[in-house]
Amino acid sequence: MKEVKNNKKYQAAYAKGKELFWKYGIKRVSIEEICKESSVSKMTFYKFFPNKIELAKTILRDMMEEMINEFSAYLLSDASVEDKIRKAIFMEVKISRDISIEFVNDIYSNNETEIIGLLTHYKDEGKAMFYSVLAQAQVEGVVRKDVKLDFIMYQFDKIFENLNNEALLSQYASFQEYSLENINFLLYGLMPKKR
Repeated sequence: MKEVKNNKKYQAAYAKGKELFWKYGIKRVSIEEICKESSVSKMTFYKFFPNKIELAKTILRDMMEEMINEFSAYLLSDASVEDKIRKAIFMEVKISRDISIEFVNDIYSNNETEIIGLLTHYKDEGKAMFYSVLAQAQVEGVVRKDVKLDFIMYQFDKIFENLNNEALLSQYASFQEYSLENINFLLYGLMPKKR
């Protein structure tokens, strides 16, 4: 598989697929477009990916594996618990930076079960790691001790559940804006931050 990933045509189709999916979503992008934009023939595309859903899954799997590995390494570091929480938030923002609302809508509104299953797997893995950071933060007094960690994790689940709420997502210019609003609400609540 490593040889395939080092293939220039594979890399071109992968990169162009990612760019187009992130911008327009999966449904509005055709294999023909990916091939034309990446200068890869359809026959060559099909040597690497049986369809565009598999390409999308490969892109997401690679991105999520990279994030999980990066965060796992950071958890084992000597960084403070506050820095670990910041890192988790930074990674959420990094993931959401380039993804369009159309991409998110395509996955959830069209019930792309294979992709939803993949994202659920990584969400659960990330949640388990974040839970351990929050537990440590609560012990150290960085997170309020009167808030149940299961409540916090429930709220994170609600953020993901709302990814199929087109009316809600339509209120945001980007997926990153939606993510930042949720992060700010979870960290700071309704009241303005004290100076």
